[in-house]
Amino acid sequence: MAKDPIGSNMEWKKWGEIDPLFGVATHEGREKGGRSPWTDEEFYALGKLHWDQFFAHWTKYRLDNDCCVEIGCGAGRLTRHLAKSFRTVHALDVSEGMLAYARARIAESHVAFHLTDGVRIPLPDSCVSAVFSTHVFQHLDSLAHADACFAEAARVLKPGGTMMVHLPIYRWTVMPGVFATIYHARKIVGDAVAWTRRLLLRIGIGRPLMRWLSYSEDYLFGSLSRLGFADIELWIFCPLRDNRDRHPVVLARKEPSPGTQRSDLNSE
Repeated sequence: MAKDPIGSNMEWKKWGEIDPLFGVATHEGREKGGRSPWTDEEFYALGKLHWDQFFAHWTKYRLDNDCCVEIGCGAGRLTRHLAKSFRTVHALDVSEGMLAYARARIAESHVAFHLTDGVRIPLPDSCVSAVFSTHVFQHLDSLAHADACFAEAARVLKPGGTMMVHLPIYRWTVMPGVFATIYHARKIVGDAVAWTRRLLLRIGIGRPLMRWLSYSEDYLFGSLSRLGFADIELWIFCPLRDNRDRHPVVLARKEPSPGTQRSDLNSE
């Protein structure tokens, strides 16, 4: 587990209080009081657009749609659509306000919402077939927090279960040492800015920030392999139909238990 609390939880709790839809989908002008604030209909329609693309690729990866954990469900933008794709969904978030918004609009009996500390998944070992997350890992403070989240995902997945996580990915193709040093320096500055902004937020000054954490290819392949994941795959969406952003994704499969035939993993 991460040794220090996840500081970014403060931001998401605050977004859940002041503007849960914009906190999840920060498109310019869509905040409360903006030119065109999100409506529920638009917000969940955007979620369907994204989920359809995630799901189409995940099914090619031999997805078992029995039971899914969603890390960082927010206001349920994609949860509503996961509910149509899985027999059971466990939706996790650190924000009481986000969860309250989602619960009020997603009433399916096979969807369970859980308030968490941002790391722990409140489920037994090896009990789910899928773990999903989008627009969450990019806002963590450190790789230590990501390590803890990935370890929890590995713990709750059944052998042969799969994980799909959206997160920024990079690879230095030239002068990796130089660029790594620059990136590290920027991270130190970002940590200082975050500490200051959070201090001000505690006394009621300013709006919550959004951290940005990127992940190197070497980190993803190395860390996930050590946790017992195999068939690790990096995938980048072509530009989504609603904007020009690209969505990098890592997919991975929990290694089967010794003696288990892969062909038997999804035979139930």
